[in-house]
Amino acid sequence: MIISDKTVNVIQRRNFLKSLSIFMSIYPFISPDQIDMSPGISDDVVSLEIGQMKCTIFRDFMFKYLGKDFFINANGDEVNQSLKKYGATTDNIPSPFIALYIQTGDRKILIDTGGGYFENPIVFRGNSYAFKGRLQQLMLNEHIKTEEITDVIITHFHPDHIGSVYSEDDRLNFVNARFHMHQDEWNYWHSSRSDNQPGMFRIFIDKNITPLKDLNLNLIKGDFVEFLPGVTAVKADGHTPGQIAVIIHSGKEHLLYISDAFLHPLHIERLDWQTNYDQEHSKAKESRIKLLDLAYKEDMLINAFHFDFPGLGRVNKQGNNWTWGYSRKF
Repeated sequence: MIISDKTVNVIQRRNFLKSLSIFMSIYPFISPDQIDMSPGISDDVVSLEIGQMKCTIFRDFMFKYLGKDFFINANGDEVNQSLKKYGATTDNIPSPFIALYIQTGDRKILIDTGGGYFENPIVFRGNSYAFKGRLQQLMLNEHIKTEEITDVIITHFHPDHIGSVYSEDDRLNFVNARFHMHQDEWNYWHSSRSDNQPGMFRIFIDKNITPLKDLNLNLIKGDFVEFLPGVTAVKADGHTPGQIAVIIHSGKEHLLYISDAFLHPLHIERLDWQTNYDQEHSKAKESRIKLLDLAYKEDMLINAFHFDFPGLGRVNKQGNNWTWGYSRKF
């Protein structure tokens, strides 16, 4: 049977539309033109050292968010003016999805797992496809095998953080790892309290999180818990009920991985500006102030999941106002 190029293109387009419709339901408030596949592989990996810990930041994917979702209670003109210094506009706020890898002693630790889920390409551009999740390929490029990972830390259960725990055909990607997450996050998503959340969140959790209950699972309880040597969980709820930030510390050096406690530097500089993605705005603000005070007092380098890649910087305080500065040297 001979299949023409035209037929192949029709089939590709149908597969694309099917995958894209699933994808858009996973990430509510996102439209197809917000997908950004511009970064190249060579720009998607940054390495640094925190004391004796070797860290690697991977950029799994890129999005373009909208000001109306990132700053729902702010004046549009004021937002647009404020975004200019970050090279963004209200209809184009670039945002990476990242994962942080840490090697310390005999431990190989991964914080968050990227979008994952679909191994099949889902974004159609011209006559080619681009891929949604690339974390495993980026890791392999750095000679890091998934079976070598000893610990996986999940900061919270949104799809862009848990998507690569399992493969598309339900194989556990990190077969030798212990999985760490907060008890409050687990309890919320496995109770009726989460029934009003998007349906595809449940699909991701049922696929990538719930099966871990029968495996090597550590549910963290409390706040400021050192659950691995040099790794401390800090409660940062508000975005979700059990989100954690993670402190990586070795010697006198500290790195604070803030996950989604802040989605943009303007959420540091304007603490009252709310996002469409936080479940409880008042708690989210409390967590932001808590993390800012912590980072400032301890002079911590910060790693932010959604900031301009690699999301490394420090905060400064002037009176009651906070400022963010990207670090180009790590």
